[in-house]
Amino acid sequence: MAARRRPRKSPQGQLEDDLLKNQRWSGLKEQQRLQALRHTPQQNAADQEACRALVQGGWGTDAEYVAWLELCGQK
Repeated sequence: MAARRRPRKSPQGQLEDDLLKNQRWSGLKEQQRLQALRHTPQQNAADQEACRALVQGGWGTDAEYVAWLELCGQK
């Protein structure tokens, strides 16, 4: 009896399979998905401004420093 042949994949399906097998690509897509879930562009802009103010102006008050530690997950 002859062996069964698998149906051929479309070129797009083959390309998708190849990309998903590449760990760097699938990891990047997962990272982008998680960032989109947790961070809005407005939130990113506010965080960048807060970091810039921190670098240029120092820590400020103790309450700001504690809030920054909590934001970074270090407390």
